[in-house]
Order: sequence, then C-alpha cells, then structure tokens
Amino acid sequence: TSSSSPPIQERVKSVIQKIVSTTTNATTKQYDYIRKTSLQYHWQNKNPNNNNLPYKSFDEYMNCFKSKKRINIKRERRKVLMDENICIDTIVGKDILKYPGLVEKMFDIYKSTVDKMWFGQQYLTLEFFQMLTKSDFIDNLLFMCARRRKRGNGHNDNIDDNEDHDFNVDDVFAGTFNIIKNGVFYGRYWGCLPKFNVKNLHFEVCYWSAIEYCINNGFHKMEPGAGGGDYKWARGFDPVLIHSAHYISKASLRRAIREYVQFDSERNIAISSILNERSVVKK
Repeated sequence: TSSSSPPIQERVKSVIQKIVSTTTNATTKQYDYIRKTSLQYHWQNKNPNNNNLPYKSFDEYMNCFKSKKRINIKRERRKVLMDENICIDTIVGKDILKYPGLVEKMFDIYKSTVDKMWFGQQYLTLEFFQMLTKSDFIDNLLFMCARRRKRGNGHNDNIDDNEDHDFNVDDVFAGTFNIIKNGVFYGRYWGCLPKFNVKNLHFEVCYWSAIEYCINNGFHKMEPGAGGGDYKWARGFDPVLIHSAHYISKASLRRAIREYVQFDSERNIAISSILNERSVVKK
C-alpha cells in the first residue's frame, strides 16, 4: 500500500513510501516509520575521461573500460549480433502502431519470464499493454525487439533509419518493454520466448543495445530496475542509494524489522561507497 497520509493504526497494517522527500521526512519521524536505504545500479551518460561530458559514441564508452574487459565485451556482442545473426530493433512511441500484433507479442515475451520462474507473479495484463498504446502514454514506450536477421550480418537498427525492411512481428522472439521520459531510459521487462536460447542475448538487449540507444539519442541516464547488481556493475552501472520509509503498525514486529533494515541499509551504504570508488568505467 502506498500513501502520503499518516497511517491510522486502527485501520492500516502497513504503509510504504517509496520516495522520501523533505516534505515527508517530518511525517515519517512522527509516526515512527522505518527508514530504509536500498541499492540500484544506474548508467550515467558521463564520460569520466572527458570532464563528464556525454559520450559521443558507443566506442567512446568502450574506451572507458580496461583493455581486457573491452575485448570481452566486443567478443560477447559479436557472438550475439554476428555469429547468431541477431538484429535488435528499437521501436518507439506511435511507431509501435505500425506493426499489428507487436503489442501482443511483447506481452507474450513479458509473460514468458513470469511463466519460467517458479516464483513468477504476473502483475500486468494484455489489456494493460493495449491500453497504454491507446493513450498518450504511448509516446513514452520503447520496445527493443530481438529477431534473427534474414540477410546480412547482425546489427542494431532503429526502425526509422533501417535499410532492412524485413521486420516482421512473427520473427520477434525476445525483447524488453521500456519507458523513456525527460531524458531517462527506464528498463523494465525482459523476456525470451520458449525454445529460443541465444547466449548473452539478455545482456545485449537489456544493457549494450540500450546504452547504445541512450548515447545515440542524447539520454542522460538509464535506470534498468532493481536486481542483478553484479551483472550491471560489471557493465558500467554504478550503485545509487534509494531511500524509502515503511510503517508497521504492530510495535513488536516493527522493532524486529527495524533492526534488520538498519543493518541492511548500513551495508548498502558501504557497498555503494566501495563500488563507486572502483567503478569499471573509471581509469
């Protein structure tokens, strides 16, 4: 449950405030909220070797990695895009409507991840996906679609600039559902349909192609969501502290949870400090 109002103990068991601002700070203290500091990993379009100016190209970004790491990344991408002949198409906003069945295919891709995980839980419905494309919010949607190219070598293509006109929704077997707004790329749902197994495709679609898109289109930040910290940090996503506040109505339970949250928050702050000092994109 989310609320900006003070909890009513007789009616509310718990309240979560995901974004804690100066305005809500007094409220969280008054009602004995538990303050939590979590970790996410964000990519910043700032070249540490060029006064933190935006990267001019993906190659310039690669030059921020040590030689061995850079070689491994290029090999990883080559195996996906060239050896497997995979094409990553970026389809944005109202262009999504040019391809009948694409929204339904992206829903199937989203659901494939839910279905393959024993702990998976479906939060979104096909109706929700379709509703987004029928609203003004469609301008904030970005689909990254993976398919095997029918001719030529693998390459990353924006549909608008693509000379390969073979794009067919039926060929799409993996991809991500993303949101873009105010210069920020929010990566959200990744999936790959059953019976397709391309090693490292997840990293290509979720990280490398997304970063390349951000650089080419002047985005200043990418937030790929929670989880996968080790994978993200190794690919240039540095830790960022995220603050939240949690109210638990039962006092005894609140005390127990507070002890753990305090320990976990201190650990996250320490990890953030260490990993930022050792950022893989800094020389």
